[in-house]
Amino acid sequence: MSKIERTALCVYGHFSQPPRGHPITGEIGAEPEAEPYLNWNDRINQVSYFPNAQIGNFNRISFSFSEGLIRWLEQSAPDTYRLIVEADRQAVAQSGQGGNALATAYNHVILPMARKRDKRTQILWGLAAFERHYGRKPIGFWLPEMAVDLETLSMLAEAGVSYTLLTSRQLRNLPVNEGAGPYRIDLPDGRSMAVFARTDALSAELSFNIHNLGGAGHWCRQVLTPARKASPVGLTLLATAGETFGHHYAGEEQFLYWLVTHEARAAGYELTSLDHYYLTHPPTQAVEVEERSTWGDQPGLTAWATGYSDANHNTLWKGSLRRALDNAASDIDRVYEEIIMPQGIDPWTLRDGYLPALFAGLTPDEYISERLPKIKDKDREILKVVLQAIRLTQRMYNSYTFTEDNLDSRQPRYAITCAATALSIVQEATGRDLNDRLPVDLAVVSSPGTRVTGADMLRDSIRQFDLSLMKTP
Repeated sequence: MSKIERTALCVYGHFSQPPRGHPITGEIGAEPEAEPYLNWNDRINQVSYFPNAQIGNFNRISFSFSEGLIRWLEQSAPDTYRLIVEADRQAVAQSGQGGNALATAYNHVILPMARKRDKRTQILWGLAAFERHYGRKPIGFWLPEMAVDLETLSMLAEAGVSYTLLTSRQLRNLPVNEGAGPYRIDLPDGRSMAVFARTDALSAELSFNIHNLGGAGHWCRQVLTPARKASPVGLTLLATAGETFGHHYAGEEQFLYWLVTHEARAAGYELTSLDHYYLTHPPTQAVEVEERSTWGDQPGLTAWATGYSDANHNTLWKGSLRRALDNAASDIDRVYEEIIMPQGIDPWTLRDGYLPALFAGLTPDEYISERLPKIKDKDREILKVVLQAIRLTQRMYNSYTFTEDNLDSRQPRYAITCAATALSIVQEATGRDLNDRLPVDLAVVSSPGTRVTGADMLRDSIRQFDLSLMKTP
């Protein structure tokens, strides 16, 4: 048995920020609570993303970035972006196979809650975005909120993804003391997907108690060394939110630096990446996945799907908000189908290819003309608007929309703004009245914690962004 088989360690960070700002331009603007920085993205870049990139942490860990965040870095923090992309390129060059970065769903959507066609779009758009940033096809894929079901895994396998990672408690029949894998999940369609099992207890210590661990050296000596001796075979996987290092806990990018450059090796570990370990250790043992599970404590997808009520929380507004967003998306989809069906092409295949074509350098006009050469000029102009609206409706379902307990918070407001904007621009382009359902649906979106309803938030969005959608009664 080789040394890496006995002592492998991978640190994984998922980096993401909620989408917000202007629904069309994407401009975030000033957020006073982030002072002395312009906004939260700027602040977190200065205390976390850039420091981690500057000291080389991305060269030594596996990581993923939500598309909204890495695109913001590309546009607004190019030095950080360049170092992150270069870290992956260097990892590829050094290993000759695989890198440090993983792909993720394009709009950070909780995939098991999405319609089948939306899952496929989110996966394909996410893979295309990854290839645009890193110049290669991904091997692994981060599932937002680690939310999983077999259908999602089957779609990932169909799209060419090789592995994902989950918490250990999301997997059944895990071998005892065999480490993080990778393991094999056999899928109903005959394919299989590899999965790494996060080392949960150690990952939780990093996530929630890093300030109290006494530094990387002390933690390695007191915790990681005994853990290695107790279970010396296979891989240890520490997976957490990337913002742990510098944002959630100030200065702890230094903990990560010392962990991955010195202390883990001193404790008997050999650093590796998920890509490299997967390629050199193909999965042989089969495990089963807990359907519709996440990293969270609530059973199933309750925390994001319907919300829940207990002595301390009442988030049941999430179910009614989701229904309102679903109806808005369906109204847009219906208009889209009416435009595409006479063209003799599957509308959802056309949608799947839209953003990958733009990433490849085509304009919307060029893509539409290439795929629909007989479309009339008027219909092409309408279709461009509808495709923009569809991008907005996909953005509504970002996991952050349903993460906060409070209805009257930035992310539910942003989702409602996306819905109203999408309906408004399609209404302007087609002349159709699309105002009949959203105000009614949002009127019943309410929370005991606030007097504001979804309808109030809709009116605020219409005023703030000067939307053409008719004002609610």
